[in-house]
Amino acid sequence: MFKIGTSWVRGIVGEGLTSEIAVRFGCAFGAWTDGDTVVLGMDSRNSSPMLKSAVISGLMYSGCKIFDLGICSSPLVSFAIRETGASGGISISGSHNDSRWNALKFMGPDGVLLGADKSEELLDIYHAYDFSPDPESLFDKDPVPTELTEEYLNHLASFVDTEKISRQDFTVAVDFRFGTCAEITEKLMDRLGCRLVKLNPEPVFPPYYAPAPGSANMEELGKLVRESNADLGAAINVDGDRVSFVTETGRILSEEMTLPLVAINRLARRSGPIVTNYSTSGTIEWMTSKFKIDLIRTQVGEAHVMNRGLEDGAILAGEGSGGTAALPVTMTYDGLLALAMVLETMAVSSRTTEDITSEFPRLFMKKEEINCPPSNAYRTLEVFRLNQGNIDPECADGVRLSGPDGWVHVRVSDTESLIRIIAESESEEGVDRVMTRTLAEINSTLEDDSGNRE
Repeated sequence: MFKIGTSWVRGIVGEGLTSEIAVRFGCAFGAWTDGDTVVLGMDSRNSSPMLKSAVISGLMYSGCKIFDLGICSSPLVSFAIRETGASGGISISGSHNDSRWNALKFMGPDGVLLGADKSEELLDIYHAYDFSPDPESLFDKDPVPTELTEEYLNHLASFVDTEKISRQDFTVAVDFRFGTCAEITEKLMDRLGCRLVKLNPEPVFPPYYAPAPGSANMEELGKLVRESNADLGAAINVDGDRVSFVTETGRILSEEMTLPLVAINRLARRSGPIVTNYSTSGTIEWMTSKFKIDLIRTQVGEAHVMNRGLEDGAILAGEGSGGTAALPVTMTYDGLLALAMVLETMAVSSRTTEDITSEFPRLFMKKEEINCPPSNAYRTLEVFRLNQGNIDPECADGVRLSGPDGWVHVRVSDTESLIRIIAESESEEGVDRVMTRTLAEINSTLEDDSGNRE
């Protein structure tokens, strides 16, 4: 089985996501672009070359000219679309999922992941087989190997004060998590005058490896920061869209801290609203209140957050996953830009990330997952909503409740057969109470559905 969400199709390769499906989506996306130019990139998973070949077949069938970036980050695909004037792009990357998974991520001519309306257009073409070959160009449009690294680096460097960063002579330890960004990060750090200490730079994905950077899997990076006396540690997701940080003391920061850290830099330049999702930590709420700007919450997922940010003229969009985008500088979450922005904040303020984050409010968050097929998940959420009595929940994306102990957000995962539960409170006891109560209610509903859930 594979899953189709806003802007992507995702699945376990061979079990759900197959070469046949990739060919067909390539045909459909080529038809969606009217056979125009498409940018193509992929991450370092073993399955990515196979899916890339399948997608190329579909795009060629529809008469598309293809700019092939090879192994590269999703932000570079987005940049290349805008730089070349292409009609869209596909990034082949399973992002935060483990190595069994992969995905096709679809971007429009603006470099933004397709929103709901455009995704529906693409799916209509896919389901209706509404594509046909272009006989005149079917055999004369081989993929064009394309190199835009220098242009992309110029783009990133132009947004920060490279001289101020360079004068600090920072040492930065980066865990590349066997992904796409080691070579380009080395070039960026050279431009910023930083010494780079690398961890897991090889683009060779280990079996069953979970690449998403987060506080649960960054101990090795924390140790490297201490051993190398680094000024900052960063873990970058396999396709370069997310980043999490480690302070100079080796303290691992939650991925929830990336958005507020980047917001400091963005708000020093200009004022404007910030967009995030319903599951993101209240730390960003504290910051927007401090700067007296609007915080807009929307559905979970980069496409939802980015498109809402563009609609509302936001200066920053991001989520608690570690993904951030400084609008309108970039049209996707970009881990390298976030890293450069945090380094600039350190350079300008002459403060460390330990100092900066010490001012953040102390909040406690817990995240849980319950395996649940989609056929049961939505009914379970509806029962959960109805059981809240007089409480008026926010239901734009699952169910979000606020109370004396804090808030909880319960939603069906867009990417896996799971119910995700995230709770946050000002105390450990409070978040424990919220999570325990919510888990009990959800599990009780699932047991009623199954008769005897094991």
